[in-house]
Amino acid sequence: MRSSLPEMVLIFRGTHQVMSAEKHLKKGRVAMRLIPVPRRLTSDCGLAIRISSDLRARAREVLSAANLLPRSAHRLLDHGEYETVPF
Repeated sequence: MRSSLPEMVLIFRGTHQVMSAEKHLKKGRVAMRLIPVPRRLTSDCGLAIRISSDLRARAREVLSAANLLPRSAHRLLDHGEYETVPF
């Protein structure tokens, strides 16, 4: 079932960090997907994590406990653009 809330893309500093974040989110039972960084967003790493906005607080809790907060977070808007948002 898909949430009606917009999706968020979390950008990390590098491949090692994004892979560690993926591991912690899965362990914390946060539904997520590892994706290529969207072209509209830049990153030193080619991978990002996509979550539903309704999981934002839980994802922040899990990643904060692991000292793995993302470098930036972006919300996908209806017209395909991204808005940078606080995580």
